[in-house]
Amino acid sequence: MPQNQSDIRRVFLHTGDAYLGVKPTIVSTVLGSCVAISMYSPRKRQGVICHAFLPSRSEIKDINEPSIQICRYVDTAVDHLLKSMRRLGVRKNELEVKLFGGATGLTYSQVRPSCALGIGNRNVDAALENLKAKGLKPLSMDVGGNVGRKLLFCTYTGDVWIKRLEKNMF
Repeated sequence: MPQNQSDIRRVFLHTGDAYLGVKPTIVSTVLGSCVAISMYSPRKRQGVICHAFLPSRSEIKDINEPSIQICRYVDTAVDHLLKSMRRLGVRKNELEVKLFGGATGLTYSQVRPSCALGIGNRNVDAALENLKAKGLKPLSMDVGGNVGRKLLFCTYTGDVWIKRLEKNMF
């Protein structure tokens, strides 16, 4: 546990990245149609979070894409997060899982050209489906809608703070 606020590391999570908080860290990210999935162990007081922007790696045609991009995709990100927590000695049944993002009310001009409309819904569906397949269910969710979110994840408490962004800010 940190002695004071200056002991807490702060990290910005970019699209396609994941962060494993072995030491107390506040992880921030900004979501639109992307999703963030967090997993936290109260026993270990450690957590992990990802920022995925496509539902499935199988949708990508470039088979030569580097495997380092594993957390760009919801399906492979769920596997990565779970494996990371297991390596820390965390049992699946003790995980607190949370899901955020997946905004759907974006106009075409606001969506990356490579992303199809409706990607927010597809990301949320992929997250729920992949978590269920692993025997996990989100403890809490803040998904959908038509505005982006700024998210702060505290790796040593599992707490998440969300600020909805105004349409013109996103």
